[in-house]
Parts: sequence; C-alpha cells; structure tokens
Amino acid sequence: MKVKSLVALTAVLGMVLFGCKENPYIASPGDNEKTKNDTLPTIADPEPTADPSGVEIPEGTINVNEAVKIAQKLAAGETSKDKYFIKGWVTSFDTKGRGDNFANDFPKYGNDYIWLSARQDGKGTKQFYAYRILGKFGAKLPDLDCIQIGDFVVISCYPMNYSGTYESSGACFVYSSSNAHFNEVFGPFPGCPAPKEGEISVTEAEKIALTLEKKATSTESYRVRGVVTSVETTDLGTYGNMTFNISDGLSYATCYQTYCKTASGKFTNINQVAVGDTVLINGKIQNYNGTCEPFRAYMEESTNPNF
Repeated sequence: MKVKSLVALTAVLGMVLFGCKENPYIASPGDNEKTKNDTLPTIADPEPTADPSGVEIPEGTINVNEAVKIAQKLAAGETSKDKYFIKGWVTSFDTKGRGDNFANDFPKYGNDYIWLSARQDGKGTKQFYAYRILGKFGAKLPDLDCIQIGDFVVISCYPMNYSGTYESSGACFVYSSSNAHFNEVFGPFPGCPAPKEGEISVTEAEKIALTLEKKATSTESYRVRGVVTSVETTDLGTYGNMTFNISDGLSYATCYQTYCKTASGKFTNINQVAVGDTVLINGKIQNYNGTCEPFRAYMEESTNPNF
C-alpha cells in the first residue's frame, strides 16, 4: 500500500510541475508526407473570405482549403488525376521560385510563382502554391501587373503533393481574376464550337496527353477543335510554321511549330493565325512536361479569312 501511495503521489506531483497536456502537433508541409493524415488532429479551417463580385467562377470551383485537402491525400510526388478550378487570394510571390534570373526569365517564359489563400488577409493554416502560373489558357503574362498581391483569382491545374508542399502541376493558368489589367489584356473567351464527328475537344486532347509519359507521343493522330487564345510566333523564319495556343474554354493545348494545311505546308503571313480563330488541328499528341502539345501537326481548317 505504501508503494502504491508513493507512485500516486509522484504522478500528481508530475502533473502539477509539468502539466498533463501532450506537446501540440505543429503541421508543416514536410511532416505531412511522413504522417498518415487520418491520424492527425482535426484543426478547423478559418472561414474563407466571401467571393468578390464580377469574377467568373466556373461551376464546381473549389477553394484553397479544399485544394490543399485533396493534395494532402496524395503520396509525395503524386499528382491528382483530376483537374480543378481553384479560387483564392494572392498573398505573396515566391522569391525563391523566381530566382536570381527572373528579370530575364519572365519575358521569355511569361510565368510567375504565387501563393494563394482562402482568406483575403492571408490568415489561415493552409496555402496553395501556383507554380509557374501562366496567363489565360496558357498565354504568357505580358507584364508583372497582371498578377498583384490582393488579387482574387481562379486558377486551373492538377493539384500535387510535391514532397509535402501542396501545389499545381503541369499546365497551370489563371482562368479569371479581379485584376482589371489582367482582364484588359486577355478579355473574355469568345466560345468554342462543339467538336464534329471524328474530332475531339481540347479537354479530351489534354486527357490523352496526360495518359502518356512525359515527352512521349501518341501513336494515333487526332483532329482537335479549338479557338486560338494566344499567338507566340512573330517571325515565320525559314520553316514557315507557327506556335499558338488553342482552347475550348476549359483547357488549352500548345500547337508548337504547327504547319499550314499539310504536314509540311508553310504559313506565308503571320496574319493567317489570330486570336479568336476557330481552328481544326490534325496531328499526334505529346505530353510535354504536363502540357498537351499537338506534335508535328498542321492546321486543317480555320475561320481566318487569310487562311
């Protein structure tokens, strides 16, 4: 009895001196890949800030908190099989992602590195990293004013768990924004006709691309119906091919070095491809580091009067 009393007294003394609570779990990106998420304590997410008016939000869009939860369920290095529209507020730019050569890289690639939160004030336990985010439907961002801290944006991407950081994978772009300059630069999408028999949409082409390994090309050729959303070629050069993006209003594909009417036909004038043209692209499909690219393709049809 004396031994039991001594043990009880020691336990009480320990609780008084050191407290009886366990050390709190501190969530960090690096921990989540090593710990099963269903064993972690549940922490209520702060209420997301209400969506501002005047920003186009597609049906089924999820907020940043929901995007992070999707990515948390993935293994380290794994990418979601589903694509999402994700809405949130720009809280900061990733200076490490931008790197020392950003001043030279930005004009070349036209992408940026931003963090998003479900709250306008940025307060909360979760943030989502938009890695190398582009302008509307994959177009290059022409200047840094297109994305500013405090903007409300809807982005399109495949969430992934990058070794504990929850971020975008592959073709990540801004779909809509509260930024007035962004809206002036890109404007509204004009709409895309439905694919005819024997054709596929840009979204269907993207799904085919993502079934392939990176840099792999399909064995079959496809006819892809889309609308030109941006044109990168400014000089036809020796080969007479052009590079431009097409979209169906949901996804985009980069038509890289595409030819005119046949697999070797040359474009003779840059005005033969313009933003807003409805086109039919014929070629194989390649997964170029997560971006859908019609490979060695040619423009079979176009509404452009110069075509």
